[in-house]
Amino acid sequence: MAQKFVLKHPFKVGELEVTEVIIQRPKTKDFIAVGMNPAGSVAADAALLSSITGLPGTVIDQIDIDDLSVIQYEVSRIWDCYFSTKPYVENPTNAEETETPQRETAKTA
Repeated sequence: MAQKFVLKHPFKVGELEVTEVIIQRPKTKDFIAVGMNPAGSVAADAALLSSITGLPGTVIDQIDIDDLSVIQYEVSRIWDCYFSTKPYVENPTNAEETETPQRETAKTA
């Protein structure tokens, strides 16, 4: 279940240029890496993302929020699969399952 996310806002951390994030299928060790952070918190998501991508936390911390919001959707699906009753679909084909949630914006008069 490797999924690649090409970043809209690539960045550098030292000599490392980060242009994409590849998420691997999680293992038990990946959830252990979350530690005492509450599931669904930004800290837990960052720890899980670091573990399932192999990228250090110092790199995860630098991901632009626009890119993180797209990646976060997949991370939330992983949490739902393993810690709720929602089934995980690796390659969703239903249009409802493939849509990325859109952020609501304030309407102006």
